[in-house]
Amino acid sequence: MEDINIKLGLEIEKISRFKEAMTHSSYEGKINNKKLAFLGDVILELAVSLHTLQKFPHLNVGKMTEKRATIVNAQFLSDIAKKWGLNKFLRLGKGERQSGGEEKESILSETVEALLGAVYLNYGYEKTERFIQRNIIPERIETEDWNVKGRLQELVLSKGLRLPEYSLIQDEIPEDNRLFKVKVKINGEIHGIGEGRNKKEAEEEAARNALKAIEKAQKG
Repeated sequence: MEDINIKLGLEIEKISRFKEAMTHSSYEGKINNKKLAFLGDVILELAVSLHTLQKFPHLNVGKMTEKRATIVNAQFLSDIAKKWGLNKFLRLGKGERQSGGEEKESILSETVEALLGAVYLNYGYEKTERFIQRNIIPERIETEDWNVKGRLQELVLSKGLRLPEYSLIQDEIPEDNRLFKVKVKINGEIHGIGEGRNKKEAEEEAARNALKAIEKAQKG
Protein backbone atom coordinates (compact mmCIF):
# COMPACT_ATOMS: atom_id res chain seq x y z
CA MET A 1 0.00 0.00 0.00
CA GLU A 2 2.87 2.39 0.76
CA ASP A 3 3.95 2.75 -2.88
CA ILE A 4 0.50 3.65 -4.16
CA ASN A 5 -0.08 6.01 -1.21
CA ILE A 6 3.07 7.91 -2.13
CA LYS A 7 2.14 8.00 -5.83
CA LEU A 8 -1.38 9.27 -5.24
CA GLY A 9 -0.93 11.36 -2.10
CA LEU A 10 -3.76 9.44 -0.43
CA GLU A 11 -4.06 6.89 2.33
CA ILE A 12 -5.80 4.16 0.35
CA GLU A 13 -6.58 2.13 3.46
CA LYS A 14 -8.76 5.02 4.69
CA ILE A 15 -10.96 4.96 1.58
CA SER A 16 -13.86 2.91 2.89
CA ARG A 17 -14.94 1.56 -0.51
CA PHE A 18 -11.50 0.96 -2.01
CA LYS A 19 -11.98 -2.82 -2.15
CA GLU A 20 -15.30 -2.34 -3.90
CA ALA A 21 -13.65 0.02 -6.40
CA MET A 22 -11.15 -2.71 -7.27
CA THR A 23 -13.82 -5.42 -7.70
CA HIS A 24 -14.74 -6.22 -11.30
CA SER A 25 -18.20 -7.56 -12.06
CA SER A 26 -16.68 -10.95 -12.99
CA TYR A 27 -15.60 -11.47 -9.37
CA GLU A 28 -17.77 -13.76 -7.25
CA GLY A 29 -20.21 -11.93 -5.01
CA LYS A 30 -22.88 -9.26 -5.25
CA ILE A 31 -20.60 -6.23 -4.87
CA ASN A 32 -18.70 -4.79 -7.84
CA ASN A 33 -17.38 -1.42 -9.00
CA LYS A 34 -19.98 -0.62 -11.67
CA LYS A 35 -21.87 2.00 -9.63
CA LEU A 36 -18.71 3.64 -8.32
CA ALA A 37 -17.40 3.83 -11.90
CA PHE A 38 -20.69 5.42 -13.00
CA LEU A 39 -20.22 8.09 -10.33
CA GLY A 40 -16.52 8.56 -11.00
CA ASP A 41 -17.10 9.02 -14.73
CA VAL A 42 -19.41 11.97 -14.03
CA ILE A 43 -16.95 13.54 -11.55
CA LEU A 44 -14.01 13.15 -13.91
CA GLU A 45 -15.91 14.68 -16.81
CA LEU A 46 -16.96 17.63 -14.64
CA ALA A 47 -13.44 18.24 -13.30
CA VAL A 48 -11.85 18.04 -16.76
CA SER A 49 -14.58 20.25 -18.25
CA LEU A 50 -13.95 22.95 -15.60
CA HIS A 51 -10.21 22.72 -16.16
CA THR A 52 -10.67 23.07 -19.93
CA LEU A 53 -12.98 26.08 -19.56
CA GLN A 54 -10.54 27.83 -17.23
CA LYS A 55 -7.35 27.04 -19.18
CA PHE A 56 -8.66 27.41 -22.73
CA PRO A 57 -11.41 30.10 -22.58
CA HIS A 58 -10.58 31.18 -26.15
CA LEU A 59 -11.54 27.79 -27.67
CA ASN A 60 -14.94 27.00 -29.12
CA VAL A 61 -17.05 24.19 -27.65
CA GLY A 62 -15.97 21.70 -30.31
CA LYS A 63 -12.26 22.19 -29.54
CA MET A 64 -12.95 22.07 -25.80
CA THR A 65 -14.73 18.76 -26.30
CA GLU A 66 -11.69 17.41 -28.14
CA LYS A 67 -9.41 18.51 -25.29
CA ARG A 68 -11.65 16.81 -22.73
CA ALA A 69 -11.82 13.64 -24.81
CA THR A 70 -8.03 13.24 -24.68
CA ILE A 71 -8.44 12.50 -20.95
CA VAL A 72 -11.94 11.08 -20.60
CA ASN A 73 -11.32 7.99 -22.70
CA ALA A 74 -10.48 4.36 -22.02
CA GLN A 75 -6.94 4.36 -23.43
CA PHE A 76 -5.75 7.33 -21.38
CA LEU A 77 -7.35 6.08 -18.17
CA SER A 78 -6.02 2.55 -18.59
CA ASP A 79 -2.51 4.00 -18.92
CA ILE A 80 -3.15 5.95 -15.69
CA ALA A 81 -4.25 2.73 -13.95
CA LYS A 82 -1.01 1.01 -14.97
CA LYS A 83 1.05 4.00 -13.86
CA TRP A 84 -0.62 3.86 -10.45
CA GLY A 85 -0.25 0.09 -10.22
CA LEU A 86 -3.99 -0.52 -9.74
CA ASN A 87 -3.80 -3.83 -11.62
CA LYS A 88 -2.10 -5.27 -8.53
CA PHE A 89 -5.24 -4.63 -6.50
CA LEU A 90 -7.83 -5.76 -9.05
CA ARG A 91 -10.29 -8.44 -7.94
CA LEU A 92 -11.26 -10.43 -11.02
CA GLY A 93 -13.18 -13.62 -11.66
CA LYS A 94 -11.08 -16.68 -12.47
CA GLY A 95 -11.98 -16.65 -16.16
CA GLU A 96 -11.31 -12.94 -16.54
CA ARG A 97 -7.94 -13.23 -14.81
CA GLN A 98 -6.95 -16.18 -16.98
CA SER A 99 -7.78 -14.16 -20.09
CA GLY A 100 -5.50 -11.30 -18.97
CA GLY A 101 -8.20 -9.06 -17.54
CA GLU A 102 -5.71 -7.08 -15.45
CA GLU A 103 -4.30 -5.68 -18.71
CA LYS A 104 -7.60 -4.96 -20.49
CA GLU A 105 -8.17 -1.33 -21.36
CA SER A 106 -11.88 -1.35 -20.54
CA ILE A 107 -11.38 -2.94 -17.10
CA LEU A 108 -8.48 -0.68 -16.11
CA SER A 109 -10.21 2.53 -17.19
CA GLU A 110 -13.35 1.57 -15.31
CA THR A 111 -11.25 0.88 -12.21
CA VAL A 112 -9.83 4.42 -12.29
CA GLU A 113 -13.35 5.83 -12.52
CA ALA A 114 -14.48 3.61 -9.66
CA LEU A 115 -11.61 4.81 -7.50
CA LEU A 116 -12.60 8.42 -8.21
CA GLY A 117 -16.15 7.56 -7.13
CA ALA A 118 -14.84 6.06 -3.90
CA VAL A 119 -12.59 9.06 -3.22
CA TYR A 120 -15.54 11.39 -3.76
CA LEU A 121 -17.75 9.49 -1.31
CA ASN A 122 -15.01 9.69 1.31
CA TYR A 123 -13.74 13.23 0.82
CA GLY A 124 -16.25 15.20 -1.24
CA TYR A 125 -15.89 17.01 -4.56
CA GLU A 126 -13.22 19.64 -3.77
CA LYS A 127 -10.62 17.14 -2.60
CA THR A 128 -11.49 14.78 -5.47
CA GLU A 129 -11.07 17.60 -7.97
CA ARG A 130 -7.64 18.44 -6.51
CA PHE A 131 -6.74 14.75 -6.74
CA ILE A 132 -7.74 14.71 -10.43
CA GLN A 133 -5.78 17.90 -11.11
CA ARG A 134 -2.66 16.50 -9.44
CA ASN A 135 -2.77 12.89 -10.66
CA ILE A 136 -4.72 12.72 -13.92
CA ILE A 137 -4.83 15.97 -15.91
CA PRO A 138 -1.51 16.44 -17.75
CA GLU A 139 0.24 19.82 -17.96
CA ARG A 140 -0.29 19.81 -21.71
CA ILE A 141 -3.45 18.48 -23.34
CA GLU A 142 -2.67 17.47 -26.90
CA THR A 143 -5.40 16.47 -29.34
CA GLU A 144 -3.25 15.09 -32.17
CA ASP A 145 -3.36 11.49 -30.98
CA TRP A 146 -6.98 11.50 -29.84
CA ASN A 147 -8.86 11.10 -33.10
CA VAL A 148 -7.53 7.64 -33.90
CA LYS A 149 -10.39 6.85 -36.30
CA GLY A 150 -9.54 9.98 -38.28
CA ARG A 151 -5.87 8.97 -38.45
CA LEU A 152 -6.79 5.53 -39.75
CA GLN A 153 -9.12 7.02 -42.36
CA GLU A 154 -6.42 9.43 -43.60
CA LEU A 155 -3.90 6.59 -43.82
CA VAL A 156 -6.09 4.24 -45.87
CA LEU A 157 -7.23 7.02 -48.20
CA SER A 158 -3.60 8.01 -48.81
CA LYS A 159 -3.01 4.44 -49.98
CA GLY A 160 -5.99 4.51 -52.32
CA LEU A 161 -8.00 2.04 -50.22
CA ARG A 162 -11.70 2.14 -49.32
CA LEU A 163 -12.88 3.79 -46.12
CA PRO A 164 -12.69 1.64 -42.93
CA GLU A 165 -15.93 -0.20 -42.13
CA TYR A 166 -16.83 -0.79 -38.47
CA SER A 167 -19.26 -3.48 -37.39
CA LEU A 168 -20.34 -5.00 -34.10
CA ILE A 169 -19.25 -8.52 -33.22
CA GLN A 170 -21.96 -10.50 -31.46
CA ASP A 171 -20.86 -11.85 -28.09
CA GLU A 172 -22.34 -13.72 -25.16
CA ILE A 173 -21.30 -11.47 -22.27
CA PRO A 174 -24.11 -11.05 -19.72
CA GLU A 175 -25.94 -7.73 -19.79
CA ASP A 176 -24.57 -6.56 -16.41
CA ASN A 177 -21.01 -7.03 -17.64
CA ARG A 178 -21.52 -6.03 -21.24
CA LEU A 179 -18.60 -5.10 -23.41
CA PHE A 180 -19.04 -4.03 -27.00
CA LYS A 181 -16.76 -5.74 -29.50
CA VAL A 182 -16.14 -4.18 -32.88
CA LYS A 183 -14.12 -5.19 -35.94
CA VAL A 184 -12.81 -2.80 -38.55
CA LYS A 185 -12.47 -3.93 -42.17
CA ILE A 186 -10.39 -2.28 -44.86
CA ASN A 187 -11.00 -3.45 -48.42
CA GLY A 188 -13.01 -6.36 -47.02
CA GLU A 189 -10.26 -7.63 -44.68
CA ILE A 190 -10.33 -7.40 -40.87
CA HIS A 191 -7.46 -5.18 -39.72
CA GLY A 192 -8.37 -4.65 -36.07
CA ILE A 193 -10.70 -5.73 -33.27
CA GLY A 194 -11.50 -3.67 -30.20
CA GLU A 195 -13.71 -3.73 -27.15
CA GLY A 196 -15.12 -1.09 -24.83
CA ARG A 197 -18.00 -0.17 -22.56
CA ASN A 198 -19.77 1.49 -25.47
CA LYS A 199 -19.62 1.30 -29.24
CA LYS A 200 -17.50 4.45 -29.56
CA GLU A 201 -14.76 3.12 -27.27
CA ALA A 202 -14.77 -0.24 -29.05
CA GLU A 203 -14.45 1.40 -32.48
CA GLU A 204 -11.56 3.57 -31.27
CA GLU A 205 -9.69 0.55 -29.91
CA ALA A 206 -10.32 -1.36 -33.15
CA ALA A 207 -8.95 1.60 -35.14
CA ARG A 208 -5.93 1.83 -32.83
CA ASN A 209 -5.18 -1.87 -33.28
CA ALA A 210 -5.58 -1.54 -37.04
CA LEU A 211 -3.08 1.32 -37.11
CA LYS A 212 -0.59 -0.75 -35.10
CA ALA A 213 -1.02 -3.70 -37.48
CA ILE A 214 -0.53 -1.52 -40.57
CA GLU A 215 2.53 0.23 -39.10
CA LYS A 216 4.02 -3.13 -38.12
CA ALA A 217 3.46 -4.50 -41.63
CA GLN A 218 5.13 -1.43 -43.14
CA LYS A 219 8.20 -1.90 -40.92
CA GLY A 220 8.33 -5.65 -41.61
